[in-house]
Amino acid sequence: MARFMYRSVERLPKQLERGVVYHSAEFEVAALACACGCGHRVMLLVPDSHQVTAHGGFATVRPSISVCDAPCKSHYIITSGQVEWLAAFSDAMASSTMRRQIARHVEREATLQTWTSWIRMIVARAFGRLRQMMGM
Repeated sequence: MARFMYRSVERLPKQLERGVVYHSAEFEVAALACACGCGHRVMLLVPDSHQVTAHGGFATVRPSISVCDAPCKSHYIITSGQVEWLAAFSDAMASSTMRRQIARHVEREATLQTWTSWIRMIVARAFGRLRQMMGM
């Protein structure tokens, strides 16, 4: 199989070209067509669950990609575009991995919401003091 190229994009395309890892740094996501050739769209949350980098135009993805939600159950890593196949996850391992990823995502979102609430409070206080100073 051809090596996986790295392609930086603003938005992920609807149609994924085989052999390309699409990465949107702005939206913190990446996507690729499964390396096995089944056509399954593999979505990666960056940096929640995966790191995606480019090396000489080729993609490196860490940790391994486990396709738990498709019949192929593929499991592999991509290093400088090369696919290294790993043992498929059992159903129990796949379920556990998915639960951990969801929990990490929920925790990160809760942290972001906490920071957003904190920033809103600081801004509201600052505007309140500014109004008081200006006699409004």
